[in-house]
Amino acid sequence: MKKIFKIAVQIAIIYAIYWAGNLVSSLMSHIIVIPGNIIGMVILLVLLTANILKLSMIEETSSFMLKYMGFFFVPLSVGIMESYKLIQGSIVQIIIILIISCILVMYVSCKVTDVLISYKEKSHD
Repeated sequence: MKKIFKIAVQIAIIYAIYWAGNLVSSLMSHIIVIPGNIIGMVILLVLLTANILKLSMIEETSSFMLKYMGFFFVPLSVGIMESYKLIQGSIVQIIIILIISCILVMYVSCKVTDVLISYKEKSHD
C-alpha cells in the first residue's frame, strides 16, 4: 500500500509539472508557440538542477517511463499512419527535415557531452 501511494505521488508530481508547462505554453501562445510538454521538461530540469525537486521524489516512476518510452510513441505512430494522405504531398520535405534535425541533435548532443566530460575532468584535477 505504501509503494502504491509513493508511485501515485510521483505521478502526481510529474503530471503537475506537465500541467504547469501547458499553462505556461497557453499564456505564451500569443508571443511564441512552444509545446507545453517541452516547457514542462524545462521546468523539471530547472527544479532538479536547483535542488527544489529531489531526484528521489520522482525516480521510480520516471525510470519506469524511460524504460517503456517506446510504448508511449505508439499513439503517435498510429496517428501518422492514419493521416498519411494529409502528408503524402510533403513526404520528401518531411524526410529531409527529419534527417537534418537528427544530424543536428546528434551533433549538439556530442558537443554538450564533450563539454560536460571536460568540465568534469577539470573539476576533479
